[in-house]
Amino acid sequence: MESAAQSKLFIKPWLATLLLVVLFVAALGIRLYDLTDLPNDFYMVRQYHSLLIARGMYYEHLTSVPEWQRNMAVAQWKAEDLIEPPIMEALVALTYELTGVQTWMGRLYSSLFWLIGGLAIWLLAREMSMRAGGIIAVAYFLFVPFAVTVSRAFLPDPLMVAMIAWSIWALYRWETRRTWKLAILAGALTGLTIFVKSVAVFPLLGAAAGLVISRASWKRIFIDKQTWAVVGITAIPSALFYSYGIITSNLGSQFALRFFPSYWTDASFYGRWIFMAAGFSGFAAMFAALVGILLYPTNRQRFIAIGLWVGYIAYGFTFPYHFLTHDYYHLPLILVVAFGLIPAADFLVRHVADIKGRVWRAAFVGILLLGVAMQMWGSRNTMAVADYRADIAYYQDLGKLIGHDKKIIEVSGDYGYRLGYWGWVTGAYWPSVMDTDLRSLAGQAASKFSSEFSRLTAGKDEFVVTSQGELDKQPELRDYLAAHYPVIAQGDGYTIYNLKP
Repeated sequence: MESAAQSKLFIKPWLATLLLVVLFVAALGIRLYDLTDLPNDFYMVRQYHSLLIARGMYYEHLTSVPEWQRNMAVAQWKAEDLIEPPIMEALVALTYELTGVQTWMGRLYSSLFWLIGGLAIWLLAREMSMRAGGIIAVAYFLFVPFAVTVSRAFLPDPLMVAMIAWSIWALYRWETRRTWKLAILAGALTGLTIFVKSVAVFPLLGAAAGLVISRASWKRIFIDKQTWAVVGITAIPSALFYSYGIITSNLGSQFALRFFPSYWTDASFYGRWIFMAAGFSGFAAMFAALVGILLYPTNRQRFIAIGLWVGYIAYGFTFPYHFLTHDYYHLPLILVVAFGLIPAADFLVRHVADIKGRVWRAAFVGILLLGVAMQMWGSRNTMAVADYRADIAYYQDLGKLIGHDKKIIEVSGDYGYRLGYWGWVTGAYWPSVMDTDLRSLAGQAASKFSSEFSRLTAGKDEFVVTSQGELDKQPELRDYLAAHYPVIAQGDGYTIYNLKP
């Protein structure tokens, strides 16, 4: 039961509902700001990967475009690696049927999914009889700057985190009520979440293990039919997808260049990880969430929190290199911290509510809304810093200059995605220094430059440089191009070498 103190703070349930409505409307509003700008603001390469897939899916049966354009769009889609099920891309492609190609559609869906995840946090807090703490945890989840940025990106991760939240809600309801209907629901939601993106297994496995261990009876765990039903239902979607992907495509290659246990013995890895995690989640919030583990009133709730932290840590140990180089790998941490904030915030609210007088309680709510407003203003200023729309005309013009039928190889800072998407030029990619370093870290020997150049440029018409900075990092390539191949076009930010006699 909710304490009387909490009831005093929010007076009546309708007032708590009103506060939640304000939070969700404001959260959607800040995510719609600068909606139509290009996705260059956060991990552009990964977002253009999804844009190419969605456009190819839509163009496959489109008859109102030139045949060469339709064929190229489908070829670009098929050339993209199968990283996880293209659920978001398929949804966006279906929406294109109504709206036409809009690059911001994926951003809109990601934002909506994140808000739906916030609703799951609120319902979970209500299940735990911590409504007051749940409202503050939802406010944190919706407005922490890192979450605002990443939840606007055309990535599967916002959908994954939202579904993790709903899976934990379903698992908790099942564990507290122990019905077969809820067991099936928990297994289905958990299985679909891992199907969306396999790395969801880390926090979900930790949370589920925490729930099961909280029973404090190993015999009960192993003979419980519902537990095994949840496990079985969870495993089905991903088992089918990965079996299909490994057999029919290059899905198995996605597990290469991922696991680097050498980081485990590097002290700097741990220091960088901790400060990155605290920076993304907020130092105060992260440590308050850790304290929140101690404030949960039941072992069932406490063990879920511990399991989520263990899952996040196991995730980092499994992908140490990507944890330091790919910010969005830390996105599940926002949910972990929000879960820990529920009891910590609830504890604070109870003490504030004990203060006599409505003025003090109103002041507390006002401070909460002021904090939200400040976070929104900070996020708005970050979005307003740059406008990337000029990329469209730039790469369209560059594509026309090169020619859509040309076979090229490119040195770029984005793996050639913008030239491919806006310029309709499909080319091979010359490895960056970062790519070479990653392969060296994995123990792969570097190829001799002359043989690597001959292999990668075979059959190509032109060598296109759209990142002079990257080319300068590879002086051997830069000097070789300058000495052996004529420049046929040069302009603002690009140089084109003729590879043909």
